[in-house]
Amino acid sequence: MSQRTQRKMNSGFGAQSHASEVMEGVDLSGKVAVVTGGYSGIGLETTRALVEAGARVYVPARSMASARDNLADLQGVILESMDLADLASVRGFAEKVLSRESRLDLLINNAGVMTCPEARVGNGWESQFAINHLGHFVLTTTLLPILLAAQKSRVIVLSSSAHHMSDIRWHDIHFDHDDYEKWSAYGQSKTANALFALALDMKFGDQGLRAFSVHPGIIRTPLQRHLPHEELRAMGWEDESGGVSELMQAVYKSPSQGCATTLWAATSTQLNDIGGLYCEDCDVANLVLDNPSPIGDVSPHAVNEQGAERLWQLTEAMLAEA
Repeated sequence: MSQRTQRKMNSGFGAQSHASEVMEGVDLSGKVAVVTGGYSGIGLETTRALVEAGARVYVPARSMASARDNLADLQGVILESMDLADLASVRGFAEKVLSRESRLDLLINNAGVMTCPEARVGNGWESQFAINHLGHFVLTTTLLPILLAAQKSRVIVLSSSAHHMSDIRWHDIHFDHDDYEKWSAYGQSKTANALFALALDMKFGDQGLRAFSVHPGIIRTPLQRHLPHEELRAMGWEDESGGVSELMQAVYKSPSQGCATTLWAATSTQLNDIGGLYCEDCDVANLVLDNPSPIGDVSPHAVNEQGAERLWQLTEAMLAEA
């Protein structure tokens, strides 16, 4: 398999694989990891699996009280305050890690927001793009010295099948001119996540840092808190009583299954010496060839090297103006 061949590799795992299956035999003793959003939903399950494999895990938290409660039963977790919407706090968290660690083996950019009402953060940035992409860009690039010091580090960026909904809106990323549309904004941010992982791998893969983007699958988590029940019913996700519809019962993953692709991309020896790929169901995803908006696979715009470089440059320009 060539370095960035976007095609299933028949990993031996699949959509129903659990974290325990993927992590069987994986020893992370002495390894250091950071998991954003690592105290809720699939992030919590990711943290748990890494700790159980022997890693020391930093979890930055916007809600420290919730994080302490949810992580109370885990040893080897270091909690610090951070808000991805506040770049000063992102840099502050990263500086604490830099002051304590000489290497960082795994960075899991897991946190995010989804389909929230229009909001502006930072330098007037649209909040979904800012939180899901810009905050993680600043975190990752600030931690680059110790990621590179680890020599064989991996960065995992959580994307979504929602990337099919929108390429980067190059003409109006922050909806300064067009009316805000929450799904387009979310889809754009998930495309940005995939392109960021690709750009990271393009720039630093030859120095031992490999990056992957991941679609975790469809899981019921607090991420969906901004979707009203009426909309969930209209989408076919809920039945009239507010329960999971029969349609979604067939595709929903548990949190353990939802974090399995993240863990596979972070630890699998099958991915040694390759990177920049979009993964799903504990495997590399196939590239979309015909259907422009499938639930699975990856659209060409999310794995385009020119788009990845363009986004990197635009991101640096946005941050320079902040």
